[in-house]
Amino acid sequence: MLTAVALRQDGSVVADAPISWASGDTMVAQVDAAGRVTMMRPGTVTIRASAGGRTGHATVRAFGLDLLYEGAPQGTPEMLRVGLEASVPRRILPAGTVAGDPVPSPDGSRIAFVVADYSQSTGDIYVVNLDGTGLRRLTDDSELDDSPAWSPDGSRIVFRSYRSGLDGEIWIMDAADGGGLRNLTPQAGSAVIDHRRPAWSPDGARIAFASTAGGTWDIWTMRADGSDWRRLTSSPALDAEPEWSPDRARVVFRRCDTATGCDLFLVDAAGGGEVRLAFPGDERMPAWSPDGQRIAFVRQEPGAPTPRLFTARPDGTDLRPVPIDASWGAALNPSWLRY
Repeated sequence: MLTAVALRQDGSVVADAPISWASGDTMVAQVDAAGRVTMMRPGTVTIRASAGGRTGHATVRAFGLDLLYEGAPQGTPEMLRVGLEASVPRRILPAGTVAGDPVPSPDGSRIAFVVADYSQSTGDIYVVNLDGTGLRRLTDDSELDDSPAWSPDGSRIVFRSYRSGLDGEIWIMDAADGGGLRNLTPQAGSAVIDHRRPAWSPDGARIAFASTAGGTWDIWTMRADGSDWRRLTSSPALDAEPEWSPDRARVVFRRCDTATGCDLFLVDAAGGGEVRLAFPGDERMPAWSPDGQRIAFVRQEPGAPTPRLFTARPDGTDLRPVPIDASWGAALNPSWLRY
């Protein structure tokens, strides 16, 4: 909803002045007589308000949201893109190109992904432009590098690595060329603490991750320089795969135990206030939409042959499947692409 006020030359308000509204491109946006704007598709448009021969304007931009995910239409992991109402995904790279765990940059122009052989515990991180050009390898190590996550400004990537020869550790690097490598969770000697699945907070200040530092798999956060560790959960179950809400107030994560299987939980970013999102079947790999309205995740429905993608509101209501044709195989590791 936009509002406009008509002013006299001396700056005083013209009470009850009739305002007329117009859109610069009705294919992108339409505006009614009250100034209510309806975006018809992603794009940028100028909305004009006129009164007494004078005109003011506002520029409005709407983003579209698709899902990137890891599918296996030919038996190997591929990077796929799908709309929330579409059934046929689109490939970013040529068919058969191995590409898992895709994560778009904050501006949607690039995608970080992993080429890995988990049976051999090897893999590296790559980036590519959204149109499939500009492929670049960022890591080149004999051990496994995976689980990339972008900093909010798109300049750095945090990831998990086994390159120290120990269990998983959280590393950081420059997104442009893989330089500036730094271990945020260095372990001395033969330490057996394991870390996984880092996620950068929307303000860039902290990184959430799963860790066994407290003796069980729990959710922790630390500053982006590796300091000031804070434990968010403490459970005998396995807590993993944290993702921040866009307002930084909460973290969604997966909790698995032998009694109830795997469910999504929310926890306050300062700890406490845990809420379970109870759906039938097992849920994992949550991803919060940039507008904060929905959470995408992988759900294994009871009796279903393969896991599928679903979305729901953060309060657990309005569960919806993403209608991907079954011939495209299992769906894993969703992330939101704003375009």
